[in-house]
Amino acid sequence: MSSTAIVDVVAPPALSQLSPPEIAEILGDPPVLITENRHAYDQLMIQVVLEWKPGKITEWMFVRDIADISWEILRHRRAIAAVFAITFKEALATIFSHVHSKGLLDFGNEEAERLANGWFEGRKGQAKVKSQLAKYGLDAQAIVAQTYVLKADALDNLHRLLALAEARRTAVTRNFHEYRAMSPVRESPVVDAEDVALVPSSA
Repeated sequence: MSSTAIVDVVAPPALSQLSPPEIAEILGDPPVLITENRHAYDQLMIQVVLEWKPGKITEWMFVRDIADISWEILRHRRAIAAVFAITFKEALATIFSHVHSKGLLDFGNEEAERLANGWFEGRKGQAKVKSQLAKYGLDAQAIVAQTYVLKADALDNLHRLLALAEARRTAVTRNFHEYRAMSPVRESPVVDAEDVALVPSSA
């Protein structure tokens, strides 16, 4: 007789339980756009806090930087995917128009547009598109390639922004490690207070 093991899933604490009110007031609102999910950002921040366990304000600032830059990285990646999504139809129609101009297809630009629209009408339309592409040794990857051609500048800028953000996160993470490694040294007084002679104030 088989038995099903019951696993208790412990939900992560709320961000308000992890972040002291005074810290939250100092850090302020996160850089979440009106089109983005604030709850998703809070979950990201919670996971970063649980991983790094900040204590002092400086550590909280490092954690906030890591969360904010990570959120920015995710935004750039979504934007890149969105460029491909919004350019899909244009890229597909361009492919069909191109092969038509080479005398490879027996329909014109209007038919190319109609066929491109068919992709969004369901599996039947998609099968027809794939069938037409296959006649000329092409597949759906050709649409991706055509998107790179059409949106090269936009994609290049987005990939640059993504690379810069990733480099910034790496730098912040490295600096956080170095800060923590140096913290015991910084917290130790250079000179004991008892060894400092008091200088009388001048009258």
